Amino acid sequence: MSIHSTQQVCNHPARDLTIVALASGVASLGTAVVTMALHASALAALTASGGAFMAVLTTGMNVLKHIKRDS
Repeated sequence: MSIHSTQQVCNHPARDLTIVALASGVASLGTAVVTMALHASALAALTASGGAFMAVLTTGMNVLKHIKRDS
């Protein structure tokens, strides 16, 4: 690497979206497991896991938008 080399921005939107989606899925499954461990109904587990999925997905997308805007 020379002294005069320029930094290249690594732009992989598919990878970033996949990471956010997988993190949302993991959070959703974790929420479903915890909700079922507390002996809640199936509807309550589904509602809680869906809410967690949407919350993490929305937060992740907002973070990605913020990061891409600053680059």
